[in-house]
Amino acid sequence: MRAVTLESTPRVPAYARVPVTPMGLLRAMVRLPLLLLVTLVIALAWGLVALWPWRQSRRAAIRQWVTRRWARIICRILGARLEVDGALPPGPAFLITNHVSYMDIPVLMSLTGCRFVSKHEIAHWPLVGILAKAAGTLFVKRGHGPEAASVTLNGMARAFEDGDLVVFFPEGTTSAGDGILPFRSGLLSLPARDRHPVYPAVLVYDTGRPDVDPGLALAWWGHLALPPHVWRMALLRGFTVRVKAGEAVEAGHRKHLARALQERVETMHAELKARSVSYLGTGSPR
Repeated sequence: MRAVTLESTPRVPAYARVPVTPMGLLRAMVRLPLLLLVTLVIALAWGLVALWPWRQSRRAAIRQWVTRRWARIICRILGARLEVDGALPPGPAFLITNHVSYMDIPVLMSLTGCRFVSKHEIAHWPLVGILAKAAGTLFVKRGHGPEAASVTLNGMARAFEDGDLVVFFPEGTTSAGDGILPFRSGLLSLPARDRHPVYPAVLVYDTGRPDVDPGLALAWWGHLALPPHVWRMALLRGFTVRVKAGEAVEAGHRKHLARALQERVETMHAELKARSVSYLGTGSPR
């Protein structure tokens, strides 16, 4: 499996790859089996619980509780420290963010217990697809015409009615985290049509080390293969994910909404990146 990006110009990492040290090797050798074990146990437990004929509202509450605990454990195992600026909205609501890594999902899920909209290919990935379905992920088939889009939008509407926080990435792909890619407006047609507010948020990753580029060690983009990327991340002592939440944005047309959200996210991203550089320069503890 490989990440996909829309960037036309390849980004050359500024620093060397993650250094391999004895302590790093030990961390990775402990963390990776733990990640697999915790994920399998949670998936099995949820599978057994889901067999019971719960009411829809009760099933949704249990799913949120299970997925949020799983996400918190995953972040803790990998040494992810979360810093949140602002208040992420409770459901029912729509939240959009920039897309940097597969870690975006456990980070946001640990904070909100949300549901995601994702590309349909993920549904067929080994283990990841099973977990995504169990977490209530809504899958979108891009390039399959209005009928496929309608299925996704109807699923988003039902999730909203169930009181869920629905999260999607309007960039449509991951990036190195240096900037914001152009927003696609397709999934914004539902909140624009029904005048639902959409909340913007921004994710910025920081290794806390000037010699390790977060665009190489933490962002998953371009032609970075998944297994070696997870290995590099597990070698690190830890990392910081800064999350900035913004005020809701409304517009009556999906393209106007996409443009307003893009401007808001670009501003928030620049502020958060500048703060990250300032922290690194002053040697503030992480």
